[in-house]
Amino acid sequence: MGEWSRSVVDVRGYGVAVSEAGDGAPVLLLDDVLGPYGRDSFAQALSARHRVSIPTHPGHDGSPLPEWLDNVSDLANFYLDYLSARGLRGVHLVGCGLGGWIAADLATRDSSRLASLTLVAAGGLRLNGVPQCDIFLGGDEEVLRKIIHDRALADRVATETITPDTEDTRLQNQQFAARLMWQPRLHDPNLRKWLHRIDAPTFVVWGANDALYPAPYGEAWRDAIPGARLEVIADCGHLPRVEKPGALAELVTAFIAKQRVAA
Repeated sequence: MGEWSRSVVDVRGYGVAVSEAGDGAPVLLLDDVLGPYGRDSFAQALSARHRVSIPTHPGHDGSPLPEWLDNVSDLANFYLDYLSARGLRGVHLVGCGLGGWIAADLATRDSSRLASLTLVAAGGLRLNGVPQCDIFLGGDEEVLRKIIHDRALADRVATETITPDTEDTRLQNQQFAARLMWQPRLHDPNLRKWLHRIDAPTFVVWGANDALYPAPYGEAWRDAIPGARLEVIADCGHLPRVEKPGALAELVTAFIAKQRVAA
């Protein structure tokens, strides 16, 4: 497993910071706005077999807010430009939470550069009658306790990440999330009707105890995307990368391997 490097890639005049490691088939990993992500153990496991790239979303985690960013679809189009700018094809696109929402939106527009699509606890849909917690009600610690099923782990994550040193970045990330998901709340009413256009092999992974997007959402994604398959991870909330990174890595690497054999 190689060392992580960090570079800035120009995408139509915007410099996006990208962390990369590993060799092999390209994996583009799109983060959520929640949870301690980046070069975590899940990303490390992927980089043992693939060339993993993790861009910092424009306007998130200390990156400059571009004037063109108004909604999730803007980020979907941005990452299509990113793939084009880097000349990437045969990409295994993995999106978590908001990153899954972006990835699905991207794939409805143009999946020609994708070898596969993996959606982990993806946002973007709305199911009537299925109650959800609201990440915009309460502080950072309260939100973590809502979305992490393991209470002891939630305590540890809160202690490690909610510190005075991270206050400015956390505030920026809250503003970023509100810009994209405040209204309509946590979904795009137009997304579901276009999911049939996704023609990349699709894998949906969900936490059985997800309080933000409960388990029926995973079933909805599976049913809306032709040929998609669903795997549910037991005793896991909205952040499989945090709660069950090993299990998630095994599932995702096995799915990607099957696509490579099929190709």
